[in-house]
Amino acid sequence: MIRYNKAQRLLVLDNKSIGYAVYVNEAGYLETVYFGKSLSDYSDFDSVRNAGGFATPYYDAASGKESVYLDGFKQDCAPLEVSTHGLLDKRGAPVIIRGANGSFATDLRFSKVSRMSGAPEPAGLPHAHGACETADILLEDKALRVKVHLYLTIFPDKDVIVKSFRIENAGKKTVRLVRAMSMQLDLPRSDYDLVHFHGRWAKERDYACNALPDGVQEVSSNLGRSSAEENPFVYLKERDATMDCGEVIGFNLIYSGNFKFRTFVNVYRGLHILYGMNDEDFEWTLAAGEAFDTPQAVIAYSAEGVDKMSQTFHRFIRENLMTYAANRDYKPVLFNSWEGCYFTFDTDLILSYIDDACKIGTELFVLDDGWFGARDNDLAGLGDWTVNKQKIDLHKVMAHCRERGIKFGIWFEPEMVNPDSDLFRAHPEYTLGWGADPISIMRHQFHLDFANPDVVENIYMQMKAFFEEYPVDYVKWDYNRIVAEHVSAAYPPERQGEIYHRLVLGYYALLERLTREYPHIMFEGCSSGGGRFDMGTLYYCPQIWCSDESDPAQRIDIQFNTSLGYPLSCIGSHVNDSRVAPYSTKAALALFGTYGYEMNPNKLTEGEIADLARTAEIYRKYHADVIEDGTLYHLRAPFAGNTMCMQCVSKDKKASLVLFMNKLKEPDIFRFVRLKGLDAKKKYRNTLDNQVHSGEYYARIGLNLSREWLEEFSHRLIVLTEE
Repeated sequence: MIRYNKAQRLLVLDNKSIGYAVYVNEAGYLETVYFGKSLSDYSDFDSVRNAGGFATPYYDAASGKESVYLDGFKQDCAPLEVSTHGLLDKRGAPVIIRGANGSFATDLRFSKVSRMSGAPEPAGLPHAHGACETADILLEDKALRVKVHLYLTIFPDKDVIVKSFRIENAGKKTVRLVRAMSMQLDLPRSDYDLVHFHGRWAKERDYACNALPDGVQEVSSNLGRSSAEENPFVYLKERDATMDCGEVIGFNLIYSGNFKFRTFVNVYRGLHILYGMNDEDFEWTLAAGEAFDTPQAVIAYSAEGVDKMSQTFHRFIRENLMTYAANRDYKPVLFNSWEGCYFTFDTDLILSYIDDACKIGTELFVLDDGWFGARDNDLAGLGDWTVNKQKIDLHKVMAHCRERGIKFGIWFEPEMVNPDSDLFRAHPEYTLGWGADPISIMRHQFHLDFANPDVVENIYMQMKAFFEEYPVDYVKWDYNRIVAEHVSAAYPPERQGEIYHRLVLGYYALLERLTREYPHIMFEGCSSGGGRFDMGTLYYCPQIWCSDESDPAQRIDIQFNTSLGYPLSCIGSHVNDSRVAPYSTKAALALFGTYGYEMNPNKLTEGEIADLARTAEIYRKYHADVIEDGTLYHLRAPFAGNTMCMQCVSKDKKASLVLFMNKLKEPDIFRFVRLKGLDAKKKYRNTLDNQVHSGEYYARIGLNLSREWLEEFSHRLIVLTEE
C-alpha cells in the first residue's frame, strides 16, 4: 500500500480505492501532488506542482550567488505537506517552534522515509489501530536541531488517511512549541462547500453549509472541551454533491479538547487546510531529548457522495478506534433516573422505579446524580465519591437489580468539585485556576486540575474504592462546565500554556486506568448532553450521551446530523416524559441509537407501557445486526425540508429498519421513499402494509408513505425482513 521511488522522489499511498501522493522536491519540501480516488498512474504531476506564483529563489552561501530551484518550486503556492513559518510561505504552518534565540522561523525539510506496520501510538493519546501501514517521514530543522516525524497511515479496506506529527528536540537547548497541529492538506482547487456542526446546549450539531470564502475560514473550540458549540467533525463537498454522488472529504480529530479546523483560499484559488489542536493559549516546552505527539487527524474520502464518506467514518470508528468496548455489539436498554426524580429520591422510590422500568424492557438501571456526599442539590458534594448511606442503600438497590435480572449503573462527574465538599476543603489547590482573583464558578462548581497527576490519582483512588465495594456494570461520565482559568498551581508560570492539553491528557489517563482495570464496566461519555461528543472519547466509551434534548422538535436534527459523522450505535438516545410528541414517536427515534428511558416510570399508563415494551423488543431483536453492525443510509435530511428518513441494513442484507418522521402537519400528498442497500433479487416483507416485494422494487419504486397520519411529529417505523 506504501511505496517510495527514490529516483522519482515520489511517495505513494494507495489501497486500490484511495490514493495519496507526496513529492520530495529539490529544496527538500514535501509537496502533496495528489489526494483522491486511486490512480493507475502516478507518474505525472507537473501541472499540479506549477499552479501559479513565482519560483522560489535562494542564496547559496557557498558560492555567494542567488539561485532558483530547478524543479520550479514555488513556496508561496506549492501544495505542501508542511509549510514553513517565518520564511516566504505565509499561508500558515502546522508546526511552529520558537528557538532558544527567540526566533519563530521553522523550516522543516525531508531527511528520509521509512515504512512501518500498524499505526503510531502517540503517548497518552487515543489512537487508531488495526491492520494498516504507516509512512514515517523524517523532517529536520537543522538550525533549531529539531526532528519531526510526519506519519501518514493508510488502511487496506477503508478510504481513510490518518495524519499526525511527533516533534523531537534533538538539540541541547530548550525550544517551545507555539503551534502543534496534526495535519496540513493542500488541494489545487477550492470550489467546495464547507459543512460544519455548530450549536449550544440542547441544540448541538446544527447543520451549516457555506461556500469556502476567499482568505481564512475557521471552525474551532477554545472552551477546553470539544463539541457543543462546534464539533470536530467537518467535511468539504463539491457544490453539487448529494448523499449519493460527488466528491466529499471528511475530517475528524481523535481528541477531546480545543481544536481548530482552518481553511485558507489563496489568490491562486488553491486550498490550504490546517487541522489539529487549537493554538490559542498554547505553548509547550521541549527540553533537550523530549518529544511531543499531536493527536491523530482522520481524513475520509468519497467520490460517491456524503453517505459513502459517512459510512467510512462509521466503519473506522467501530473497527479501528473503539478499543475496550469494541466487542460489545449489543447495548442494553437503559433506564436513567435523572428526569424522573432528579436529586429527590430514597431507596424505596428507586426500587419502585426499577420494578416499573422492567415493564418497558429495561436491561440496565442507572442511578444518576445525587447518590454521594452531601448531594441533595447541585450546591455540594462533587468531589466526595462516597455513598450517602442516609439517603440510599446502594447494596439493596444493586441486589434488587440482580433479582430482576438487569444490570446496574451509576453517575460520576470526576473532573469537577463543589466549593462545599470535603475534597475542596482539604485541597483547594486541586482546583484549576486556584490563586486567581476572582476565580470563575459555573453551575456552583470548579474544574479540578487534571493537569496535576496528584489530582488524577486522588479521583482514581476514590473511584477504585467505590468499584471495589460496588461492582457496577456501567458508568455515566459527565462533564458539566467549560474551562475558564487554565492555570495550574502544579506548574511554573512559563508552562501555563501547556494546561489545556494536560487537562485532556489527565482525562485520558484516568479513563485508561479504569477501563483496563475494570473491562466489564461500560463507560458512557457525557458533557451536559453533547458537549464532548468526539472520537477521543469514543476510544474509551462505546456510547456518548448525544443531547439533553429528547423531544423530536430538536432531536430529529441533532440525531440525524450526529449520525453523519458517528455511528448510530454510539449515540445515546432516550425517551423522556416531555409531551411535545407521543411516546411512540420518541421511542422510534431513540431506537436509531442506543435505546433507553429517562422519565418517571410510575406514571405510565398500560397502553404506554405496551407501546414502549414493543419498541424495546424491536431494539433487542435488531440492534446488534442492523443498527450496530449494519450500514446507515440518510434518505431524507431534516435540514432540507419537513421530513427525515433514515434506513439501516444488516451486513448480510437480511433485515432493514426504516424510520420516517415529519416535523409539521402537511396536507395529504403522495409520498414514496426509495430504499437503499437491499439485495435486488431477494424478497422482503415490510411491516408498513405487510406486502412482499423485491429489493429492486424497494429501490426503484419504494415504500408508499402516503397516509392520513401526517400530524406534527408523526412517524413510521418499518421493519423489512427477508422472506
